[in-house]
Amino acid sequence: MEMIKQILTAFRSGLPNDSKTAAAIDRGAGTEEIAHCANEEQLHALAGALFEALEEQDHASGEDSDCRVTSQLASRLREFRSQMPAESATAQAIDRGATIEEISEAAQEEGLSSLTAMLFEAEQEAARTKG
Repeated sequence: MEMIKQILTAFRSGLPNDSKTAAAIDRGAGTEEIAHCANEEQLHALAGALFEALEEQDHASGEDSDCRVTSQLASRLREFRSQMPAESATAQAIDRGATIEEISEAAQEEGLSSLTAMLFEAEQEAARTKG
C-alpha cells in the first residue's frame, strides 16, 4: 500500500485541481477508481503504474493474480481502446481481435508504454500458467 501512496503523491502534484483523477486522489478513493479516472483522462502512465503496483501488492500478499490479470485484460483493453483514434494501428489490432503479441507490438511502435507494459505482464502471466 505504501508504494501506491508514493505513486499517487508523485503524480498528484502535476495534476490540475479540476481533474477527475485529482479529485479521486484527494477524496481517498480506491486505487481501482483512481486508475479508471486516470485512464479516462489519458493519464496512461499513472494508470499503468497503479496497475503494476496492485499486481506487486497481490503477489507480495500471496494472492494468485494469474486469473485476475487474464479476466481483466479484455476490460482493460476496451478502456484503452475507447481512448484511441480509429486510425491507430493498436486500435485496429484490438478491433480485429489480434493476439496479445500483435497488439503489444503495435502499442510499442505507437509509444503507448503503459498499454505495452500491461500486455507484457499479461503475456508473462499466460506463460506462467502454461509452464
